[in-house]
Amino acid sequence: MSHFRYGLSADEVAWVEDVLSNDEVGSDVELLEYFVRGGLTREQADGVLCHRSDYLLNIYPGGQGPLRGAGI
Repeated sequence: MSHFRYGLSADEVAWVEDVLSNDEVGSDVELLEYFVRGGLTREQADGVLCHRSDYLLNIYPGGQGPLRGAGI
């Protein structure tokens, strides 16, 4: 059973967190397309994009971001 939101794998969460934390320029549409091209489903990409501002505005210690298991 996945311990990550949206059924993502650990590698996918690490990749998504990196992108969401660092891409201040791309639009949501561009990121959505990027995530889908990278292997996420449209639903997963929509879900992770809801956390974009969280990752841009906050610094999370390793393993504690919103896409990880808290509250799941």
